[in-house]
Amino acid sequence: MDSMNGQKKYDAILVAGEGKASYKVHHQNKAFLTINGKCLIHYIVESLQKVETIQDIYIVGPKKKLDQVFLSGRVDLNSPKRIHIVEQRTNLYENVWHTFLQSLKDKNGEAPNTDTHRDRAVLIVPCDAPLITPQEVEYFLDHADMGNFDHVLGIVSRETLKYFYPKEGKQGIKMAYLHLKEDSFRINNLHLVKPLRIENREYIQKMYQYRYQRNFKNLVLFGLSIFGKDKARHYKNYIGLQLCLFFANLRLDSLVNYFRNFNPKKELEKIIGTIMKTRFMALDVPYPGSALDIDNAKDYDAMKNRFDEWWKYLQEYKEPLPVSPKHIEVPPTARTEKVARPSPTH
Repeated sequence: MDSMNGQKKYDAILVAGEGKASYKVHHQNKAFLTINGKCLIHYIVESLQKVETIQDIYIVGPKKKLDQVFLSGRVDLNSPKRIHIVEQRTNLYENVWHTFLQSLKDKNGEAPNTDTHRDRAVLIVPCDAPLITPQEVEYFLDHADMGNFDHVLGIVSRETLKYFYPKEGKQGIKMAYLHLKEDSFRINNLHLVKPLRIENREYIQKMYQYRYQRNFKNLVLFGLSIFGKDKARHYKNYIGLQLCLFFANLRLDSLVNYFRNFNPKKELEKIIGTIMKTRFMALDVPYPGSALDIDNAKDYDAMKNRFDEWWKYLQEYKEPLPVSPKHIEVPPTARTEKVARPSPTH
């Protein structure tokens, strides 16, 4: 990680591996699915190449196939940023860890003492979000407080993603959310991480393996594997999140709003930090692109059918301005009455 004009620069790791825990679409690695004749991974690389605060790009996956795809796509691996293709390991954790170690090597291929890189952070990016934009990545990197945290995860509010829902007979992507006390959020798949500062790195693979929480078996296995008996006090929050998800599927909003109060954002951040033995925060990002990942064939079909429309929308997308309380006018008839405290937007 170098400094340029006083601004930190980060290497990016683009994960495109194939393994037992990797979900495929149409029996194919999602990185190699095509939209308008171009692989998803090409769209993502093009966006990352435009991000000023990104230095080198490391792509980890089946190296031979990646080499072929970039060769046929006439992608320059040396400009505007250098692209390194790394052979995949057995799972996501191994892929990220060994690619990070690869990024530490000097020009002679020598790996320095890792103790000197404990505060080195890398950006981890998914391979199945072709609508990710340079502005979104720049915002995330600029607002991630790496002076006080070691792992920053991006989240996006439900309101920001409503444009991409099915509507007027058009296909769309409807997502599951984490219903927190403050709002409902979708994980946007961007991670800025100091790998050497996370003590329980092996939990990353467990979270990835059981990430589809709509499957009841995964729900139970995830809880047991992450929390275990020694962290039983955290089950309140985990159960609260799962009940919110369950009642949201049944469209019982009143129950969602009740159980979301079990999970203030700051409390959950502290719990995750305790479990992972690191300093963790979730960053609310006002851009939707990277949260629009392709989880299944239905999402892929929707993405293909509306890609040009969504792409244009994101190119013209402006970061929403925060609403300041001083602009909110209270009607004269309400000024002498007790005004109910507004509830969070759900």
